[in-house]
Amino acid sequence: MGKTNALLLAGGLGTRLRPVTDSIPKCLVPIAGRPLLDHWVDRLAPARISEARVNIHAHADQVRSFIRRVDESGRLRMTEAFEPILLGSAGTVAANVDLADGVDEVLIVYADNFSTVDLAALLDFHRSHPDPATMLLFRAPDPRACGVAELADESRVISFAEKPELPRGDLANAGVYVLDAGLYREVASMRAFDLGFDVLPGLVGRMRGRPWHGYHRDVGTHEALRLARRDAPAVLLGRRPPITSRPAVFLDRDGTVIEHVHYLRDPAEVRLLPGAAGALRRLAEAGFACVLATNQSAVGRGMMTPDDLDRVHEELARQLWGEGIMLAAVESCPAVPVGPDRTVVEQFDRKPGPGMLVRAAGRLGLDLNESWMIGDAISDVLAGVNAGCRGSILVRTGLGVAPGEAGLPISFDVADDLAAAADRILDDPAGARRAAG
Repeated sequence: MGKTNALLLAGGLGTRLRPVTDSIPKCLVPIAGRPLLDHWVDRLAPARISEARVNIHAHADQVRSFIRRVDESGRLRMTEAFEPILLGSAGTVAANVDLADGVDEVLIVYADNFSTVDLAALLDFHRSHPDPATMLLFRAPDPRACGVAELADESRVISFAEKPELPRGDLANAGVYVLDAGLYREVASMRAFDLGFDVLPGLVGRMRGRPWHGYHRDVGTHEALRLARRDAPAVLLGRRPPITSRPAVFLDRDGTVIEHVHYLRDPAEVRLLPGAAGALRRLAEAGFACVLATNQSAVGRGMMTPDDLDRVHEELARQLWGEGIMLAAVESCPAVPVGPDRTVVEQFDRKPGPGMLVRAAGRLGLDLNESWMIGDAISDVLAGVNAGCRGSILVRTGLGVAPGEAGLPISFDVADDLAAAADRILDDPAGARRAAG
């Protein structure tokens, strides 16, 4: 078993939590009757940390007293690193380079999160792979506010961007890292300021990501702190916190949101259909997650690459963002159909199969029974039916229904375009209640 020290970043001013942080440091705000930092002691102790050092700045005397009590209790060896002037996360690493002495790795924790992460398991994972860095990841509801990573081969980080304007996914930096001692010293020698902006992008190719599916919340705002306090009793008893599932509107791409271009691969040909942006905005404002679900057999046929597809979707995201809209997710399936019948499920993920909808629902916590599917083909309608959606709507802006498909024993609505489909959803009693609420 390796030997590990820990660096807890807890010196922040907590300006977004004022006036609470006018009299108490953010790292000591109470959650379930105990200081936030004390919950991290619970996480660190089972991981057999040799020394946990806390950087302190705001209300330093209060944090210093807490550290002394923990250290004297024997729960964990805890020490302090006072910063008269905040050094930034990477600067704190440089000021505490000695934490790498005599250990195999250093654990770095942003201590302003409330989390149930199993740090012992994270360390075991780090020791199981050859790369010198591991980053804990979580699914972020708004990844624009986070550092966003992309993974390949299950765990290798292939890209990282801090607070991207157009996120490539929702796997976000959870503010917990494990660095081999040699890499920790290397980071310290960089004399950088911020880990997220200045250091982590340069570790792509040398870093693994470990998604955490348990509870993890940044408590840096009043609303986030309120939610953490609401959830804490259940979370600390090992139960699921109260969850309010969200409905979605799943959308086909070509002929529904954008103009239909056969095997679209050129971002310059991405054009929003008239009224599409306004329809998506109204649905999002009513509380629906807008999720793109698109069959892309051109990738499977070798006519375009996954990178080509990414560039098309980046351009779509850019145009939507210009209208103040962000898709909750983009799901695509590269499977090549065997036969011409669009009503037959040949592959679970390829529409009319429900796989893309089911996968997005599981990942984003969506309620399929209260969700809708909108598309321009019978395969879109059937994907919604097969996923158990509340309703499916066929729009007349694309492929439409072939003569042999018209007599299927299924129920679906027909609308002139996406704007009319949005009207139908918002006129539904459940949709109307959401819009009003």
